[in-house]
Amino acid sequence: MNFAEHLPFPLWEGLLRLSLSFIAGSLIGLEREKRRQPAGFRTHSVLALGSALMSILSLYIPYSYGQGTGVDPSRIASQVITGIGFLGAGAIIRIGVSIKGLTTAASLWTTAGIGLSIGAGMYLLSVFAFLLLLLTLSIMSKIEREFINTGNRYVIDITIDYVEDPISYLRDLIGNFRLRKISKINGGFQISVESELTQEMKYILLNKLLKEKSIRSLEIL
Repeated sequence: MNFAEHLPFPLWEGLLRLSLSFIAGSLIGLEREKRRQPAGFRTHSVLALGSALMSILSLYIPYSYGQGTGVDPSRIASQVITGIGFLGAGAIIRIGVSIKGLTTAASLWTTAGIGLSIGAGMYLLSVFAFLLLLLTLSIMSKIEREFINTGNRYVIDITIDYVEDPISYLRDLIGNFRLRKISKINGGFQISVESELTQEMKYILLNKLLKEKSIRSLEIL
């Protein structure tokens, strides 16, 4: 039995392609892991490695079995990209009115593309895409927090004792918000509002509201 594959390139180059893909995926995954995202180090590294292997396989099949009408080297790569869509959907989480994980889902999809490109031997373009992705995930996120990001949208469900003007009362406590629903209950009001808060503002507001004696129940989603 002959275990030596007839690759379209030397064996060492195949090992190099797999190793580079694994390293690139690992570094991207470490950045996501540091930010406590659902898909982190292991997911990205395994994804990049698998994508590179699938890319090499798509080159190996027509090289080994001929360029017949039924052989399409791009078919495996296209199926990888389609499959990553389902994996990326699993990284997206809805919390209240906020959506988490879109960047991680996009990084999974791009990591798969980098793995496929390295597997196909596009080293320079793959390295450039890898550096741009890391730049976007790390440095650009800091710029976004400082100059662009104003916070996440949260739904605040609150039950309070009877007051003359419940809306003004809540504005004094919360600040700006969008009223979603208000209903009068026995001896008080049940109110649902939507507000844009940073993580720090959320905890400050939570501690502030918990100290209010007129608040019966509170939930921030």
